[in-house]
Amino acid sequence: EMATIEPTLNDDGVMDFVAAGFVLLEGVIDEAFNKRCSTMAGGNADAFIGSDEFTQAVLLHPEVAGVARSLLGADFLVPAGGHHHLFEKPFMGQTWHSDGLSGSGYDVTELQCYYYPHDVEIEDGPTMVLPGSHCRAVDREAIAHYGDIRGQISLLVPAGTVVMTRFGIWHKAGPKTNNRRRSMF
Repeated sequence: EMATIEPTLNDDGVMDFVAAGFVLLEGVIDEAFNKRCSTMAGGNADAFIGSDEFTQAVLLHPEVAGVARSLLGADFLVPAGGHHHLFEKPFMGQTWHSDGLSGSGYDVTELQCYYYPHDVEIEDGPTMVLPGSHCRAVDREAIAHYGDIRGQISLLVPAGTVVMTRFGIWHKAGPKTNNRRRSMF
């Protein structure tokens, strides 16, 4: 039986999420878990994301689960898997895309969770998000041609950061100019 999860966002926090489309929880995951995930081989990570250990350490972390509880209600479901993005060489970056439906932005029925096990600097090709973009109804392929957009944010974050977004938010990996490993679960 799962312990009761208390909401951690107040009304202003919920409205900020509705407007911006994301919540940033800097450095909430503990250092030992971050170290373990930072060195994990790419092929093993997708399976690990579905494990009870990952679910407990990241998705049911009190601050992460508290945001989910605040936005989705008491009976939210926890996914049984996910994806691991691993970049070890310089890389051009991605084009703007959204991973889910976009629209009014007020009907929050699911969340996307990005977990960064190590610091992300500008040279690491950080994830970039465009606050408020989840409120625009678009074909996800139709936004790929845009370059930089006023208001975009590069997620330059410390190890152990979790970013929770609405699925429809526009995002991309920025250009990576170094050979340091960068991963995102």
